[in-house]
Amino acid sequence: MASNETDRLSVQQLYGEIWNEDEPAFEAAVHTSLSPRHADVLYDLFATFGIGPGDLVLDAGCRDAKYAVELVRRHGCRAVGVDPVAPHMDRATALVAAAGMAGSVFPMRAAIEALPLRDGAFDAVWCRDVLVHVDLAPGLAEFHRVLRPGGNLLVYQTFSTDAMEPAEARRLYAANAIIAANMAPSYFEEMANSAGFAITTRDVMDSEWRERWAEEGSTAPQDALLQIARLRRQEDELVGRFGRARYETAWGDRIWGIYQLLGKLCPTVYLLRKPA
Repeated sequence: MASNETDRLSVQQLYGEIWNEDEPAFEAAVHTSLSPRHADVLYDLFATFGIGPGDLVLDAGCRDAKYAVELVRRHGCRAVGVDPVAPHMDRATALVAAAGMAGSVFPMRAAIEALPLRDGAFDAVWCRDVLVHVDLAPGLAEFHRVLRPGGNLLVYQTFSTDAMEPAEARRLYAANAIIAANMAPSYFEEMANSAGFAITTRDVMDSEWRERWAEEGSTAPQDALLQIARLRRQEDELVGRFGRARYETAWGDRIWGIYQLLGKLCPTVYLLRKPA
């Protein structure tokens, strides 16, 4: 890709050479699936921890507890779901009851940085798409504290890449309540090591899930792009009616997946272990 004025293609190269001749092999490459993985790969990775009946799992930042419910369904374990947002607790309580798991999944309102849980009580921690909002040093230290020796932690987190422009990053982080430092994988790894964890696996998901959903027929990317266009063209009106915060949050929500497809954001899974 042209990166500066000296790399700029000439008109002859563009129209007389590249666009003047078909390149079937290139077109075949970009029209062929790369066999992207499904989001359920997270459950497969978690299964490598060997969790089973009698084990206790922490779902950190559980929101409506759907992941905690699924982990219990798959492994026959028990789970505690913590989240600091009150409406999330209402939804979690309702979902757990509807799933018939009131005796196996226990929602609890709490911040990750200060867990009201016993030392070494948990066999594993599941933390999906949450740590961008968390003060990492105390948050990871709390995970280490509540895990038993030899316990494991799965973290799914989205990081920024070099393709993210500074102005884009500032707007996105502000809109999505993101702590900027947490968007660098190097910082996450530094904090994980400082907390006492050994990083056993780093699996870069990149845009795989979004590609898979699109290949399976989801219209989410084109819907998001259409809504971004509508947001952009009536920004003043929407901000006047609903406020800047709601407008920016709507933009940030819709641009998130697009930025993954463009390579500006890169979802990554880490498996970490507390040494025995």
